[in-house]
Amino acid sequence: MEYFSSQNIMEFSKEGIIIFYFIIGLIFILLISHFFYQRNSVIKRVPCVDVRQDQWDEKQVIVDFRDYNNLSDSFVFQDAIFIPIPYLKRYYHEIPSKYVHVIASNKLEINIGIRFLQKHGFHVTGYSLAECSCHNKTTEITM
Repeated sequence: MEYFSSQNIMEFSKEGIIIFYFIIGLIFILLISHFFYQRNSVIKRVPCVDVRQDQWDEKQVIVDFRDYNNLSDSFVFQDAIFIPIPYLKRYYHEIPSKYVHVIASNKLEINIGIRFLQKHGFHVTGYSLAECSCHNKTTEITM
């Protein structure tokens, strides 16, 4: 019996190519799924805090991500730093403290802003939505 006949080598190489493409496809699918998980996963350990009722440290800063024309009269803080989401990349270095509390008008702004600040070394201590008073004190933001 010949173990290495030309027919056996040809069958082995076809099976090897199929296995190779299967492994490459599996790695590609895992990379794509990891990207989508990381992009769409929830932000954990950032509590929803009613900013009107809590006490603030001297080292903590309130950053407001709402647009200038969407600021409501009843929910504006004089000590807050107003940086709308489109300007965040340009002006995040003007935030004086690494401990931040975030105010935004919707969950999308919260998600984008917190991810950006955490990526650049800020510790987000909590968030508040302008229309919500955070009754449930949730610790996860889902999209």
